[in-house]
Amino acid sequence: MNMQNVQMLNLSISDLTNLIAECLKAELEKNNPIKNKATVETTNHLLSRKEVSEMLKVSYTTLFHWNNDGTLPAQKLGNRVYYQESQILDRLKKPSNNL
Repeated sequence: MNMQNVQMLNLSISDLTNLIAECLKAELEKNNPIKNKATVETTNHLLSRKEVSEMLKVSYTTLFHWNNDGTLPAQKLGNRVYYQESQILDRLKKPSNNL
C-alpha cells in the first residue's frame, strides 16, 4: 500500500492564484519549442529550407521572398539553401517583424 504525504496550507486566494500562475508559466516555458531552442547554443547551426518551412509554417515561396527582401537571409552551399537558426530565433524575438 502506497502512503502519500498530505500537507494542508493556509493560502489566500491571491496567493493561490499566483502559485497556479507560476506553475502554468513554468510548464508552458518547458513545452515551448522556440524558447527551448533559444537556450541551446545555436550560433552556426544551419537549417534546411524544409526545416525552416516546417518550423515557421510557411511555404518555400514565402522563404524565397523573405530572402530577397532581407527579412530572413539565406545562405547557399552548393545547390542547397540554408538558414542560420540563430537568425531565425532573433527575428522571432523582435516585436516588429514580418515573420
